[in-house]
Amino acid sequence: MGNKSTARIAADGVRTAAIAAITVATAGVGGVSGDFNSSWYRSLRKPRWQPAGSVIGAVWSLLYTLIAVALALLFRSEAARRDRGLLALAGAQYLLNVAFTPLLTRARSLSLATLDCAMLAAVVTALTRWAWPRHRLAATLLVPYALWTSFATLLSLRLKLLNPELEARDRV
Repeated sequence: MGNKSTARIAADGVRTAAIAAITVATAGVGGVSGDFNSSWYRSLRKPRWQPAGSVIGAVWSLLYTLIAVALALLFRSEAARRDRGLLALAGAQYLLNVAFTPLLTRARSLSLATLDCAMLAAVVTALTRWAWPRHRLAATLLVPYALWTSFATLLSLRLKLLNPELEARDRV
């Protein structure tokens, strides 16, 4: 194996480790930043079709794995790494993902959480569309993420509509 191949393998490993670390950090921040046991959150009227917290946690565990694998596949391509669109979309989805839980449970803003979730769904959909012609497997791995964030946007909007009086109450 030549030096170029060894260097490429090492660089792929470093990129994959970085993507895994960023994904784990995103999941960790989401996990510790939430306050789903607060009286405010418990008092929200929720739609019957809202999944149980354990289901939501299991789905996110799977999604984070799919996100990390998809992005690692995408960033293996030199052409994709040079495309600022990939970096912008990947970064935006991580930032929007991290922002959702504190907006909902700490800031207690159903409006901002819904807006954040809608933006996340749009960015993930754009990322999936960006990936499709470049790496079909990576794009396919992102489809559940796009579907889940779209569902989460509808759920957030429904929470907002069911609880207009709680939007501004008890924000401290």
